[in-house]
Amino acid sequence: MRKGSSAEKRVKECEIELEEAKGLAGAREKLLLANIKELNEVYESLRQKVREIRERDARIRAFDEMLTRASRLSSLGELAASIAHEIKNPLISIVGFAKRIEKSSDLQKIREYASVVEKESERLSSVLMRLLDFSRMAGPNKEYLDVNAIVDDTALFTEHHLTAFMKVSLTVIKEEKLPEVHADRIHVQQALLNLVMNAAQAMPQGGPVLIRTGHRGAEYAWISVSDEGVGIASEDLDRIFEPFFTTKPKGEGTGLGLSLTKKLIEANRGKIEVESVKGRGSTFRLLLPVS
Repeated sequence: MRKGSSAEKRVKECEIELEEAKGLAGAREKLLLANIKELNEVYESLRQKVREIRERDARIRAFDEMLTRASRLSSLGELAASIAHEIKNPLISIVGFAKRIEKSSDLQKIREYASVVEKESERLSSVLMRLLDFSRMAGPNKEYLDVNAIVDDTALFTEHHLTAFMKVSLTVIKEEKLPEVHADRIHVQQALLNLVMNAAQAMPQGGPVLIRTGHRGAEYAWISVSDEGVGIASEDLDRIFEPFFTTKPKGEGTGLGLSLTKKLIEANRGKIEVESVKGRGSTFRLLLPVS
């Protein structure tokens, strides 16, 4: 009897343990299903966030491209104001000598006047072609360049505008016999133009802007632009090349000029450096790889 009773007791204990195990398994299954449901909800939420971030990123990129184009157009506007002076002079000469040709009966004089008209027309054509070159927006079209010639062209285009409208004096100091660089002419001109205009704008009351050229070893030729303007605070130096960052008053800058300049130079395997002291001015240096 004891053995039978003991066996029955053991069977009942096993049945109880089995029921408890079933209950525990059911609870685990419910917990697992709840966790799976929660994970699915989290996954869907993350997918939605990723979609929103991608859409926002696409809008930011589109906005960045729009502002970049606006920044280039702004630079071109400043350039056009300066070039207007360069266009006016040959046009005045062409019109004046054309009238002299009309009134003259001296064949020798007519030939001399025609020669002047031809020369001034070529000068006008050259200025207009350079303006069109400045407006070109494309990837790097590299060629072998004379850095000093690029500086001369930029000074020619900007000096009158800087002097007449911004009370800025422009000085150029060039190192002779610099090695040629391998870069896109328009990219370098655009970058230099941006730096010159930035330097002028850093001096609201006017002042001197100095453009210099030189070389660093056998690796780089450089162009620097210095001003005696407001300077840049040390805590802002690491941020000035960030898109949309600007130290100018609200409404006076998009914060894309230096960012665009950096992109243009880096697209040509170059570098840009800056030295600045708050209240004492800044020097920006474009380093371009020697061919």
